Amino acid sequence: MAISKYFSLSVIFASATLTIMAGSIIAPVQNLMRDGLGVAPTSVGLIITTHGLFMALFSPLMGGIIDRKGVKGPYIITLICYGLAGGSGLLIDSFWVFLISRACLGIALAGIFTAINVLILNMFEGIERDRVMGWRGSAQSLGGAIYPVIGGTLGGFSWRFPFAVYLLGIPIGLCAMTAIPKPSVRHQAGQKAGEGTSVFGVFKENPILWVIYGLMLFGNILLYAIVIYLPQFLETFGITSSFHISLFISAMTTSGALTSLIYGKIRSRFTYHAIVTFAVALWVVLFTIISQASAIWMIIVGAALFGVSQGLVMPTVMVWIGEVVPPSFRGRFSSYLGSSGYVGQFLSPYLFAPVYMLVAIRGVFLVGAGVGLVWFLGLVFAFPKIINQGD
Repeated sequence: MAISKYFSLSVIFASATLTIMAGSIIAPVQNLMRDGLGVAPTSVGLIITTHGLFMALFSPLMGGIIDRKGVKGPYIITLICYGLAGGSGLLIDSFWVFLISRACLGIALAGIFTAINVLILNMFEGIERDRVMGWRGSAQSLGGAIYPVIGGTLGGFSWRFPFAVYLLGIPIGLCAMTAIPKPSVRHQAGQKAGEGTSVFGVFKENPILWVIYGLMLFGNILLYAIVIYLPQFLETFGITSSFHISLFISAMTTSGALTSLIYGKIRSRFTYHAIVTFAVALWVVLFTIISQASAIWMIIVGAALFGVSQGLVMPTVMVWIGEVVPPSFRGRFSSYLGSSGYVGQFLSPYLFAPVYMLVAIRGVFLVGAGVGLVWFLGLVFAFPKIINQGD
Protein backbone atom coordinates (compact mmCIF):
# COMPACT_ATOMS: atom_id res chain seq x y z
CA MET A 1 0.00 0.00 0.00
CA ALA A 2 1.53 3.32 -1.17
CA ILE A 3 -0.04 5.30 1.66
CA SER A 4 1.27 4.49 5.13
CA LYS A 5 -1.10 2.21 6.99
CA TYR A 6 -0.23 4.07 10.17
CA PHE A 7 -1.41 7.36 8.66
CA SER A 8 -4.60 5.73 7.36
CA LEU A 9 -5.32 4.07 10.70
CA SER A 10 -4.68 7.27 12.66
CA VAL A 11 -7.34 9.04 10.57
CA ILE A 12 -9.79 6.13 10.83
CA PHE A 13 -9.38 5.84 14.60
CA ALA A 14 -9.64 9.60 15.09
CA SER A 15 -12.91 9.60 13.16
CA ALA A 16 -14.10 6.58 15.17
CA THR A 17 -13.90 8.66 18.34
CA LEU A 18 -16.25 11.19 16.74
CA THR A 19 -19.07 8.62 16.74
CA ILE A 20 -19.01 8.38 20.52
CA MET A 21 -18.32 12.10 20.93
CA ALA A 22 -21.59 13.14 19.26
CA GLY A 23 -23.56 13.06 22.51
CA SER A 24 -20.92 12.68 25.21
CA ILE A 25 -19.10 15.98 24.63
CA ILE A 26 -22.16 18.09 25.48
CA ALA A 27 -23.80 15.82 28.06
CA PRO A 28 -22.00 17.54 30.99
CA VAL A 29 -23.36 20.97 29.97
CA GLN A 30 -26.98 20.09 29.31
CA ASN A 31 -28.16 21.99 32.40
CA LEU A 32 -26.22 25.05 31.27
CA MET A 33 -27.70 24.71 27.77
CA ARG A 34 -31.16 24.56 29.32
CA ASP A 35 -30.61 27.86 31.07
CA GLY A 36 -28.83 29.46 28.12
CA LEU A 37 -31.58 28.58 25.64
CA GLY A 38 -34.40 29.06 28.15
CA VAL A 39 -36.03 25.67 27.53
CA ALA A 40 -37.42 22.90 29.71
CA PRO A 41 -35.20 19.98 30.86
CA THR A 42 -37.06 17.56 28.60
CA SER A 43 -36.47 19.84 25.61
CA VAL A 44 -32.74 20.17 26.15
CA GLY A 45 -32.55 16.37 26.27
CA LEU A 46 -33.71 16.33 22.65
CA ILE A 47 -30.59 18.23 21.65
CA ILE A 48 -28.50 15.34 22.94
CA THR A 49 -30.61 12.50 21.51
CA THR A 50 -31.88 13.84 18.15
CA HIS A 51 -28.69 12.93 16.32
CA GLY A 52 -29.13 9.28 17.31
CA LEU A 53 -32.59 9.06 15.79
CA PHE A 54 -31.46 10.55 12.49
CA MET A 55 -28.37 8.37 12.48
CA ALA A 56 -30.60 5.30 12.71
CA LEU A 57 -32.96 6.56 10.00
CA PHE A 58 -30.32 7.60 7.48
CA SER A 59 -27.77 4.79 7.94
CA PRO A 60 -29.34 2.55 5.24
CA LEU A 61 -29.31 5.47 2.77
CA MET A 62 -25.64 6.14 3.51
CA GLY A 63 -24.83 2.46 3.14
CA GLY A 64 -26.46 2.40 -0.28
CA ILE A 65 -24.52 5.49 -1.38
CA ILE A 66 -21.24 3.95 -0.24
CA ASP A 67 -21.95 0.72 -2.12
CA ARG A 68 -22.77 2.62 -5.32
CA LYS A 69 -20.26 5.49 -5.21
CA GLY A 70 -17.41 4.03 -3.18
CA VAL A 71 -16.42 4.75 0.39
CA LYS A 72 -13.77 7.49 0.20
CA GLY A 73 -15.92 10.35 -1.12
CA PRO A 74 -18.87 9.89 1.28
CA TYR A 75 -16.40 9.42 4.15
CA ILE A 76 -14.66 12.75 3.49
CA ILE A 77 -17.88 14.67 2.86
CA THR A 78 -19.65 13.38 5.98
CA LEU A 79 -16.62 14.15 8.17
CA ILE A 80 -16.62 17.78 7.01
CA CYS A 81 -20.41 18.02 7.38
CA TYR A 82 -20.08 16.56 10.90
CA GLY A 83 -17.67 19.35 11.82
CA LEU A 84 -19.88 22.06 10.36
CA ALA A 85 -23.16 20.75 11.83
CA GLY A 86 -21.71 20.13 15.28
CA GLY A 87 -19.61 23.28 15.39
CA SER A 88 -22.63 25.42 14.45
CA GLY A 89 -23.68 25.11 18.09
CA LEU A 90 -21.16 27.86 18.82
CA LEU A 91 -23.46 30.35 17.08
CA ILE A 92 -27.04 29.04 17.26
CA ASP A 93 -29.47 30.67 19.68
CA SER A 94 -32.76 29.08 18.59
CA PHE A 95 -33.82 25.75 20.08
CA TRP A 96 -35.49 24.64 16.83
CA VAL A 97 -32.46 25.55 14.73
CA PHE A 98 -30.40 23.57 17.23
CA LEU A 99 -32.55 20.50 16.55
CA ILE A 100 -32.05 20.92 12.80
CA SER A 101 -28.28 21.11 13.27
CA ARG A 102 -28.36 17.99 15.44
CA ALA A 103 -30.40 16.18 12.79
CA CYS A 104 -27.74 17.10 10.21
CA LEU A 105 -25.08 15.86 12.65
CA GLY A 106 -26.86 12.50 12.89
CA ILE A 107 -27.04 12.15 9.10
CA ALA A 108 -23.31 12.87 8.84
CA LEU A 109 -22.63 10.44 11.66
CA ALA A 110 -24.48 7.71 9.76
CA GLY A 111 -22.04 8.12 6.90
CA ILE A 112 -18.97 8.17 9.14
CA PHE A 113 -19.97 5.07 11.12
CA THR A 114 -20.73 3.03 8.01
CA ALA A 115 -17.66 4.26 6.12
CA ILE A 116 -15.32 3.28 8.96
CA ASN A 117 -16.67 -0.27 8.94
CA VAL A 118 -16.35 -0.60 5.17
CA LEU A 119 -12.85 0.92 5.12
CA ILE A 120 -11.53 -1.57 7.65
CA LEU A 121 -13.26 -4.50 5.94
CA ASN A 122 -11.84 -3.46 2.55
CA MET A 123 -8.31 -2.55 3.64
CA PHE A 124 -7.55 -5.54 5.87
CA GLU A 125 -8.07 -9.30 5.95
CA GLY A 126 -7.91 -12.19 8.37
CA ILE A 127 -6.19 -11.74 11.72
CA GLU A 128 -5.08 -8.21 10.81
CA ARG A 129 -8.71 -7.21 10.18
CA ASP A 130 -9.74 -8.62 13.57
CA ARG A 131 -6.93 -6.74 15.27
CA VAL A 132 -7.73 -3.42 13.58
CA MET A 133 -11.46 -3.71 14.29
CA GLY A 134 -10.61 -4.30 17.93
CA TRP A 135 -8.40 -1.22 17.95
CA ARG A 136 -11.29 0.72 16.43
CA GLY A 137 -13.52 -0.36 19.34
CA SER A 138 -10.79 0.57 21.79
CA ALA A 139 -10.50 4.06 20.25
CA GLN A 140 -14.26 4.56 20.61
CA SER A 141 -14.23 3.44 24.24
CA LEU A 142 -11.29 5.72 24.98
CA GLY A 143 -13.21 8.60 23.43
CA GLY A 144 -16.18 7.72 25.63
CA ALA A 145 -13.97 8.17 28.68
CA ILE A 146 -12.17 11.35 27.57
CA TYR A 147 -14.74 13.50 25.77
CA PRO A 148 -17.13 14.00 28.72
CA VAL A 149 -14.19 15.32 30.75
CA ILE A 150 -13.21 17.68 27.94
CA GLY A 151 -16.80 18.83 27.55
CA GLY A 152 -17.18 19.41 31.27
CA THR A 153 -13.91 21.37 31.43
CA LEU A 154 -14.76 23.62 28.47
CA GLY A 155 -18.29 24.04 29.83
CA GLY A 156 -16.79 25.71 32.87
CA PHE A 157 -15.99 28.70 30.63
CA SER A 158 -19.14 28.64 28.48
CA TRP A 159 -21.77 26.07 27.57
CA ARG A 160 -21.02 26.83 23.91
CA PHE A 161 -17.32 25.95 24.03
CA PRO A 162 -17.78 22.13 23.90
CA PHE A 163 -19.39 22.56 20.47
CA ALA A 164 -16.03 23.74 19.16
CA VAL A 165 -14.69 20.20 19.56
CA TYR A 166 -17.01 19.03 16.77
CA LEU A 167 -14.92 21.12 14.36
CA LEU A 168 -12.28 18.37 14.56
CA GLY A 169 -14.32 16.62 11.88
CA ILE A 170 -13.09 19.16 9.30
CA PRO A 171 -9.31 18.61 9.61
CA ILE A 172 -9.87 14.85 9.93
CA GLY A 173 -11.88 14.96 6.71
CA LEU A 174 -9.13 16.93 4.95
CA CYS A 175 -6.52 14.42 6.14
CA ALA A 176 -8.70 11.60 4.81
CA MET A 177 -8.26 12.97 1.29
CA THR A 178 -4.68 11.69 1.29
CA ALA A 179 -4.84 9.08 4.07
CA ILE A 180 -7.50 6.85 2.52
CA PRO A 181 -6.29 4.77 -0.44
CA LYS A 182 -8.23 4.08 -3.61
CA PRO A 183 -10.03 0.70 -3.81
CA SER A 184 -7.77 -2.15 -4.82
CA VAL A 185 -8.32 -4.09 -8.04
CA ARG A 186 -9.10 -7.15 -5.92
CA HIS A 187 -11.84 -5.33 -4.04
CA GLN A 188 -13.35 -3.92 -7.24
CA ALA A 189 -13.46 -7.42 -8.65
CA GLY A 190 -15.18 -8.59 -5.47
CA GLN A 191 -17.80 -5.90 -5.90
CA LYS A 192 -18.56 -7.02 -9.45
CA ALA A 193 -18.84 -10.59 -8.25
CA GLY A 194 -21.65 -9.53 -5.92
CA GLU A 195 -23.67 -7.82 -8.64
CA GLY A 196 -27.04 -9.36 -9.38
CA THR A 197 -27.74 -10.25 -5.76
CA SER A 198 -30.44 -8.38 -3.85
CA VAL A 199 -30.51 -7.27 -0.22
CA PHE A 200 -33.36 -9.72 0.37
CA GLY A 201 -31.31 -12.46 -1.27
CA VAL A 202 -28.36 -11.81 1.04
CA PHE A 203 -30.64 -12.00 4.09
CA LYS A 204 -32.18 -15.21 2.78
CA GLU A 205 -28.81 -16.84 2.17
CA ASN A 206 -27.36 -15.67 5.50
CA PRO A 207 -29.86 -16.00 8.37
CA ILE A 208 -26.94 -15.40 10.74
CA LEU A 209 -27.43 -11.69 9.92
CA TRP A 210 -30.56 -11.60 12.11
CA VAL A 211 -28.51 -12.87 15.05
CA ILE A 212 -25.79 -10.27 14.42
CA TYR A 213 -28.24 -7.36 14.28
CA GLY A 214 -30.09 -8.74 17.29
CA LEU A 215 -26.87 -8.73 19.31
CA MET A 216 -26.23 -5.11 18.30
CA LEU A 217 -29.80 -4.10 19.15
CA PHE A 218 -29.98 -5.75 22.57
CA GLY A 219 -26.40 -4.86 23.46
CA ASN A 220 -27.33 -1.19 23.12
CA ILE A 221 -30.67 -1.64 24.91
CA LEU A 222 -28.77 -3.03 27.89
CA LEU A 223 -26.02 -0.43 27.59
CA TYR A 224 -28.50 2.41 27.99
CA ALA A 225 -30.25 0.59 30.82
CA ILE A 226 -26.95 0.97 32.67
CA VAL A 227 -26.36 4.56 31.50
CA ILE A 228 -29.84 5.63 32.61
CA TYR A 229 -30.39 3.64 35.78
CA LEU A 230 -26.92 3.15 37.26
CA PRO A 231 -26.62 6.79 38.44
CA GLN A 232 -30.04 6.49 40.10
CA PHE A 233 -29.03 3.21 41.71
CA LEU A 234 -25.82 4.77 43.02
CA GLU A 235 -27.89 7.43 44.78
CA THR A 236 -29.30 4.70 47.02
CA PHE A 237 -25.71 4.12 48.19
CA GLY A 238 -25.23 7.82 48.90
CA ILE A 239 -23.22 8.53 45.75
CA THR A 240 -24.59 11.70 44.13
CA SER A 241 -21.50 13.54 42.86
CA SER A 242 -21.40 13.64 39.06
CA PHE A 243 -17.63 13.13 39.21
CA HIS A 244 -17.93 10.00 41.36
CA ILE A 245 -20.70 8.64 39.15
CA SER A 246 -18.51 9.22 36.10
CA LEU A 247 -15.88 6.93 37.64
CA PHE A 248 -18.30 4.00 37.46
CA ILE A 249 -19.03 4.74 33.80
CA SER A 250 -15.28 5.08 33.27
CA ALA A 251 -14.77 1.59 34.71
CA MET A 252 -17.09 0.30 31.99
CA THR A 253 -15.49 2.20 29.13
CA THR A 254 -11.95 1.45 30.27
CA SER A 255 -12.54 -2.30 30.53
CA GLY A 256 -14.19 -2.18 27.11
CA ALA A 257 -11.21 -0.36 25.62
CA LEU A 258 -8.72 -2.84 27.09
CA THR A 259 -10.75 -5.82 25.87
CA SER A 260 -11.07 -4.42 22.33
CA LEU A 261 -7.34 -3.71 22.33
CA ILE A 262 -6.57 -7.44 22.56
CA TYR A 263 -9.53 -8.57 20.44
CA GLY A 264 -7.24 -9.75 17.65
CA LYS A 265 -5.56 -12.24 19.99
CA ILE A 266 -8.92 -13.41 21.33
CA ARG A 267 -10.32 -13.92 17.84
CA SER A 268 -7.24 -15.94 16.79
CA ARG A 269 -8.13 -18.51 19.44
CA PHE A 270 -11.93 -18.59 19.43
CA THR A 271 -14.80 -18.64 16.92
CA TYR A 272 -17.29 -15.80 16.60
CA HIS A 273 -19.88 -18.10 18.15
CA ALA A 274 -17.74 -18.78 21.21
CA ILE A 275 -16.89 -15.10 21.68
CA VAL A 276 -20.46 -13.80 21.55
CA THR A 277 -21.75 -16.68 23.69
CA PHE A 278 -19.22 -15.80 26.40
CA ALA A 279 -20.06 -12.10 26.10
CA VAL A 280 -23.79 -12.80 26.48
CA ALA A 281 -23.07 -15.02 29.48
CA LEU A 282 -21.41 -11.96 31.02
CA TRP A 283 -24.69 -10.08 30.56
CA VAL A 284 -26.37 -12.62 32.84
CA VAL A 285 -23.61 -12.49 35.44
CA LEU A 286 -23.10 -8.73 35.60
CA PHE A 287 -26.78 -7.74 35.69
CA THR A 288 -27.40 -10.33 38.40
CA ILE A 289 -24.47 -8.95 40.42
CA ILE A 290 -25.72 -5.37 40.13
CA SER A 291 -29.32 -6.31 40.95
CA GLN A 292 -28.17 -8.00 44.15
CA ALA A 293 -25.44 -5.50 45.04
CA SER A 294 -25.02 -4.73 48.70
CA ALA A 295 -21.64 -2.99 48.35
CA ILE A 296 -20.07 -0.50 45.97
CA TRP A 297 -17.40 -2.93 44.74
CA MET A 298 -20.12 -5.21 43.36
CA ILE A 299 -21.45 -2.37 41.19
CA ILE A 300 -17.93 -1.56 39.97
CA VAL A 301 -17.39 -5.22 39.03
CA GLY A 302 -20.73 -5.32 37.22
CA ALA A 303 -19.99 -2.16 35.23
CA ALA A 304 -16.51 -3.40 34.31
CA LEU A 305 -17.89 -6.77 33.14
CA PHE A 306 -20.35 -5.01 30.88
CA GLY A 307 -17.43 -3.13 29.35
CA VAL A 308 -15.71 -6.45 28.70
CA SER A 309 -18.83 -7.81 26.99
CA GLN A 310 -19.11 -4.70 24.82
CA GLY A 311 -15.43 -4.97 23.94
CA LEU A 312 -16.11 -8.48 22.65
CA VAL A 313 -19.48 -8.03 20.94
CA MET A 314 -18.85 -4.81 19.00
CA PRO A 315 -15.72 -5.87 17.06
CA THR A 316 -17.21 -9.32 16.48
CA VAL A 317 -20.44 -8.18 14.84
CA MET A 318 -18.59 -5.66 12.68
CA VAL A 319 -16.06 -8.17 11.35
CA TRP A 320 -18.67 -10.92 11.07
CA ILE A 321 -20.75 -8.76 8.74
CA GLY A 322 -17.77 -8.30 6.44
CA GLU A 323 -17.20 -12.04 6.14
CA VAL A 324 -20.83 -12.95 5.59
CA VAL A 325 -21.99 -10.46 2.95
CA PRO A 326 -20.55 -9.84 -0.55
CA PRO A 327 -18.16 -6.82 -0.80
CA SER A 328 -20.68 -4.94 -2.94
CA PHE A 329 -23.15 -5.00 -0.01
CA ARG A 330 -20.81 -4.08 2.84
CA GLY A 331 -21.99 -0.48 2.95
CA ARG A 332 -25.65 -1.35 3.32
CA PHE A 333 -25.24 -4.21 5.76
CA SER A 334 -22.72 -2.27 7.87
CA SER A 335 -25.21 0.60 7.96
CA TYR A 336 -27.86 -1.69 9.40
CA LEU A 337 -25.54 -2.26 12.36
CA GLY A 338 -25.59 1.47 13.08
CA SER A 339 -29.37 1.56 12.78
CA SER A 340 -29.73 -1.45 15.09
CA GLY A 341 -27.48 0.11 17.71
CA TYR A 342 -29.13 3.51 17.78
CA VAL A 343 -32.64 2.05 17.67
CA GLY A 344 -31.64 0.04 20.74
CA GLN A 345 -30.46 3.19 22.50
CA PHE A 346 -33.69 4.96 21.57
CA LEU A 347 -35.93 2.11 22.74
CA SER A 348 -34.12 1.36 26.00
CA PRO A 349 -35.75 4.02 28.24
CA TYR A 350 -39.22 3.16 26.90
CA LEU A 351 -38.75 -0.58 27.43
CA PHE A 352 -37.38 -0.32 30.96
CA ALA A 353 -39.62 2.49 32.25
CA PRO A 354 -42.57 0.10 32.92
CA VAL A 355 -40.17 -2.34 34.59
CA TYR A 356 -38.90 0.42 36.86
CA MET A 357 -42.44 1.43 37.78
CA LEU A 358 -43.48 -2.15 38.57
CA VAL A 359 -40.46 -3.66 40.31
CA ALA A 360 -38.20 -0.68 41.14
CA ILE A 361 -34.62 -0.16 40.13
CA ARG A 362 -33.17 -3.51 41.19
CA GLY A 363 -35.83 -5.14 39.08
CA VAL A 364 -34.52 -3.29 36.02
CA PHE A 365 -31.14 -4.96 36.38
CA LEU A 366 -32.72 -8.33 37.14
CA VAL A 367 -34.75 -8.09 33.92
CA GLY A 368 -31.48 -7.24 32.15
CA ALA A 369 -30.08 -10.52 33.46
CA GLY A 370 -33.18 -12.28 32.15
CA VAL A 371 -32.66 -10.79 28.69
CA GLY A 372 -29.08 -12.05 28.76
CA LEU A 373 -30.23 -15.52 29.81
CA VAL A 374 -32.67 -15.76 26.90
CA TRP A 375 -29.94 -14.77 24.48
CA PHE A 376 -27.49 -17.22 26.04
CA LEU A 377 -29.92 -20.13 25.75
CA GLY A 378 -30.69 -19.13 22.16
CA LEU A 379 -27.02 -19.05 21.18
CA VAL A 380 -26.31 -22.39 22.81
CA PHE A 381 -29.43 -24.42 21.96
CA ALA A 382 -31.81 -22.75 19.50
CA PHE A 383 -29.98 -22.38 16.20
CA PRO A 384 -26.55 -24.05 16.42
CA LYS A 385 -26.14 -24.34 12.67
CA ILE A 386 -27.11 -20.72 12.08
CA ILE A 387 -24.89 -19.20 14.76
CA ASN A 388 -21.86 -21.12 13.54
CA GLN A 389 -22.26 -19.80 10.02
CA GLY A 390 -19.34 -17.63 9.00
CA ASP A 391 -16.95 -19.00 11.63
